Amino acid sequence: MRIWSLVCVALTAACALTTQPSPALDEDFSVRLGESVSVDGGQLTVGLREVPEDSRCPTDVQCVRAGEAVVTLNLVRPGKQPSTLTLRTTPGKDVAAFDEYRVELRDVNPKPRTGGSPAETYVATLRVHRG
Repeated sequence: MRIWSLVCVALTAACALTTQPSPALDEDFSVRLGESVSVDGGQLTVGLREVPEDSRCPTDVQCVRAGEAVVTLNLVRPGKQPSTLTLRTTPGKDVAAFDEYRVELRDVNPKPRTGGSPAETYVATLRVHRG
C-alpha cells in the first residue's frame, strides 16, 4: 500500500512539472496541430485545427514567389459560440478578430522542404491581443 502511495505522489509531481502556464496577452505562444492552448487566464482557448495549404517556398530551393501557409484555428470562450478563423502567413491576412480579441499568426513550422513535411509536425506561433 505504501509503495502505491509513493508511485501516486511521484506521478503527480511529474505531471506538475510538465504543466505550462497560460500564455498572457501580447505574448508569443506555440500550438501544435490538433492541440489547444488556453490564453488570457483561460478566457480564450485557441486550437490549431488544420494547415490546409502550405505553398511556401521550400528552404532548399530558390523560388520566384514566396507562397504562403494557411492555418485554421478553433476559438472558444466560456459562454460564447465557438468560432473558426483562417489566417495566412501573408502580411495583412495574418490577423483576424474574435469577440474582443485579435489573433495574429506569427509563424508556421516546420519550414517546407523538398518532399514535404508530415502534416502532424505543424506548429503555429500565435499572439493574442485584446481590442
